[in-house]
Amino acid sequence: MSTIPSEPKNPLQPPSLPGFFSRYQNLINEALKDELSDLESDIYEIHRYYMGWQEVDGKPSNSTSGKRMRPTLALLAADAVGGDIKRATPIAVALEYIHNFSLIHDDLEDMDRVRHHRPTVWTVWGAPAAIVSGNAMMKIADSAARKLIYTGVHNELALEVEASFTYHYLKMMEGQYLDIFYETVDSITINQYLDMIERKTGALIEASIYLGSLVARRDGPDRKKSSAMKSIGYDLGRIFQIRDDVLGIWGGDATGKPVGADIKRKKKALPAVHVLNHTTGSTAKRIGAIYQNKDELSDEDVNVVLEEMEKLRTQDYCQAMAESRWANCKQMIESLELSGNTAAEFAELGEFLLIRES
Repeated sequence: MSTIPSEPKNPLQPPSLPGFFSRYQNLINEALKDELSDLESDIYEIHRYYMGWQEVDGKPSNSTSGKRMRPTLALLAADAVGGDIKRATPIAVALEYIHNFSLIHDDLEDMDRVRHHRPTVWTVWGAPAAIVSGNAMMKIADSAARKLIYTGVHNELALEVEASFTYHYLKMMEGQYLDIFYETVDSITINQYLDMIERKTGALIEASIYLGSLVARRDGPDRKKSSAMKSIGYDLGRIFQIRDDVLGIWGGDATGKPVGADIKRKKKALPAVHVLNHTTGSTAKRIGAIYQNKDELSDEDVNVVLEEMEKLRTQDYCQAMAESRWANCKQMIESLELSGNTAAEFAELGEFLLIRES
């Protein structure tokens, strides 16, 4: 059984990205670039911009391109089962491209003008180009996944993994649909919220850890261990999104968003679900009306919701839910015989996700 040291949390100095991310970054970035190397149409220039490799005018860029969370988890899972990370690289690349496909469309759906401190695709090239370039990126993801057989993965397993990859990104799309739909209804339950995030965010994080572990071993998958790691991915996906929802309300400077940003957008994220389900009396009517308002919310409206969230200790409620999932997840990690130092690295990841600032 693995032993995971418990690190004290210092809320004044949240942790940086876990160190193991740097171990995989060069491999991931080179593999991602290779997927576009023979593609010359202007549409792929949009992709190179969105992935952070060049500016709008085509000049090279060193812009922040995101954490590369999903491909990193796929390679960490491959290491965790004592496998070969090169066998997991095609699915890692596919996961990152499908994630970015979803973000291009998500930016348009939410009318977000900036991501990673850069203009989003639709603001530069227009909505039609964002739709088409996003769709093209989805097919690049499919193409990357089909390269599993070139790494030595047997045909039957490669087909199984491709089918599972497709299943998981369809779940992601279902979750995105629910997220949009829930903005049009008066309120939703906690269970409806959890179902939505398990699809929208959890599906790809679960797939990353599960599929990375499934393909990595040359002697074939350890299905019992991969199934357990799938459960770890399930919990980490929940934790990631719950913390994202907290940052969407209280993130401030670290996220580049103003406090109350998700209230302004009337998103039915966890803090909103909590306040809508627990506020009573005249305040409940006021907050219900705020979330049903078709017009842009005023600062006063946002402050009313923020004050009620403070009264109900909504942020504490959200954090407690994430910590409960982490307690369960940590037990699963400790119960597995994972290779090398990867159990401690998964633990470091969980602690980071609980208190990350961006």
